[in-house]
Amino acid sequence: MMMIIKGSSRGQSATDVRRLADHLLDDENETVEVAQVRGTAATGLRGALAEMRAVSLGSRTRKALYHASINVGRDEAPLMTRERWLEAVDELERHLGLTGHPRAVVVHVKRQREHVHVVWSRCDPVTLKCTSDSNNYAKHEACARALEERLGLRSVIGAHTRPADTPRPVAAATHADWQAAERTGVAVADVAARIQGAWNEAANGREFAAALARRGLSLACGRRGILIVDEVGTPHSVSRRLGLKAAAVRAKLADIDEASLPTLDEVKPNKRERSMKEKKKPFGATAGTMPPVVIWDNLESWWQGQGATVVRQWDSLWIDYLGTRFKDYGDRVEIHSDAEPTDEQIAALVSAGKARGWQTIRFYGGSESFQRRARLEALRQGYPPEAISLECEDHLRGRALASETMPEHLRRKLGLPDPAPATPTPDETPPPDQVAVVPPPAPPVGA
Repeated sequence: MMMIIKGSSRGQSATDVRRLADHLLDDENETVEVAQVRGTAATGLRGALAEMRAVSLGSRTRKALYHASINVGRDEAPLMTRERWLEAVDELERHLGLTGHPRAVVVHVKRQREHVHVVWSRCDPVTLKCTSDSNNYAKHEACARALEERLGLRSVIGAHTRPADTPRPVAAATHADWQAAERTGVAVADVAARIQGAWNEAANGREFAAALARRGLSLACGRRGILIVDEVGTPHSVSRRLGLKAAAVRAKLADIDEASLPTLDEVKPNKRERSMKEKKKPFGATAGTMPPVVIWDNLESWWQGQGATVVRQWDSLWIDYLGTRFKDYGDRVEIHSDAEPTDEQIAALVSAGKARGWQTIRFYGGSESFQRRARLEALRQGYPPEAISLECEDHLRGRALASETMPEHLRRKLGLPDPAPATPTPDETPPPDQVAVVPPPAPPVGA
């Protein structure tokens, strides 16, 4: 995974500045830290951004702030110490021509991956001149490639930094696509794989539409022609997802009358349906103890060795296996399905955690029946009872479950050996002349 830098000017109003501050301090992140506020009298993030905009009112600029985010791959994030993150911020500041301008640096941890946001004042507080934001994409790429080489990160060929004889790379997904995937949980790579499978099966447009329908996708008529809409209503460009020229797509879909297709608004789920789908939580297993660094190549090879089809993303793997879809984040594995998982699918879930060395395993989401069946499978695969936890039993925390004896019928069902008889300590051994006294039962109450 390369270093990715994105950014743009904003802050055209006080409301926009407040929205930016709210976004940077949002508790959807696991942790939020304001790592640095420089060049303003205010020490808090909200006050600092408001002050930057107030200073810009003395200039002619309409957008007072420049907001950028700096990301690296999950497997390379452990290499980025706080000093390295600030070094990356300083390097980007030089490339953007914002050296010495007031700035605020915010560090987020989301899904156990650290990344950085930076907000600069575009207006020099001394001269009140505003720094141009033109050619910012090229500046982002030049900065990212320089930092990749300096910090020992993997590098790629960028659209603006490629050698003269190298064709321009085409992104498999736009930033809007990525945001939609983050919001809805439907991965762009997963949709692209389904579209590719349908395209390979079909000889013409009608067969393509039927193959898409079997994969939960549908065709719609957009402003620029035929689109594909996924199950949560996100539109996808056919040519972009397939990596083909638009002319090649039009030729194969020539037998489809665009006027006969529903519009994008008609094929999208209604607002209530989208809301329910977006709120639906997947179910799966997560690790309490695991190796600190995820080796994605190893995870991908393991799933492929099980006979699964794997689509790799920057922070996870999508896996088509055993008639359902798994999503593997390294520290947790989820099943994305509307149906109750089969025993075979649960066994694969547990095996995935076992194969990567999870010392403990926790099952969450789905029904209580799923979680309890998953516990039985974890016991079968060698997890001790005290290393297994269920979300549905969180209210039972504090009970000494590990010291409880497993029922005999359950031990026989799992094929586990009989427990060794407990040997009492000298202090626990009753003297031979001590007799336990049991009080007689109370008489019944009533007529």
